[in-house]
Amino acid sequence: MDGNKKTGKLDKNGKTLEEFLRSYDVTEYFRPSVTVDAVLLSKTNAGGKVLLIKRGGHPYIGDWAFPGGFVDEGESCEEAVSRELNEETGISGIPLYQAVTVSTPDRDPRWRNITVVYCALTETVDAVGGDDADDACWFDFTCSASGDIITLTFTGDESFTVKIKAVRDGRGKIDLNRTEIIESGKAAFDHAKILCYLYEEYLR
Repeated sequence: MDGNKKTGKLDKNGKTLEEFLRSYDVTEYFRPSVTVDAVLLSKTNAGGKVLLIKRGGHPYIGDWAFPGGFVDEGESCEEAVSRELNEETGISGIPLYQAVTVSTPDRDPRWRNITVVYCALTETVDAVGGDDADDACWFDFTCSASGDIITLTFTGDESFTVKIKAVRDGRGKIDLNRTEIIESGKAAFDHAKILCYLYEEYLR
């Protein structure tokens, strides 16, 4: 049994746990939404392969993104990312591990959405776009740097280029909050920054 319930401890306002919970106002604090993204990667001699879905709705309609979406009520992030990956690509059974959480305030034009990014290093497997994804495709990609400018080149169902201005933290890793996308190409949200971060972390 919870210690507060067992001992009947009172807070500084003289309330028991039950009294505190009855009067608790969940709207008192700002409540961002939580999303999940699944990044499936495969290493190649030139760079890597990544699975992307073509967005079927706003925002970034027609652009390419990681499979992912919102965490449902009563669902863990781990359950959500497996569900979204299956709904949008038909892929299931691939173990995903939590890689990074991205909380940049303006990363999503809809709302303050914090995303928990999951990753898997895997061989390419068949993918078919489903749910709100118009398509699913494995893209070959390369990363090349000139000073603090990193160019990502994608080749798949479409070919496009993204340029980011990288800012690094004290460990030399890409700072996802301060790094800027200066040419977005056909990449949705901040996913090009996240891919570059994961490429350096796991594939380079």
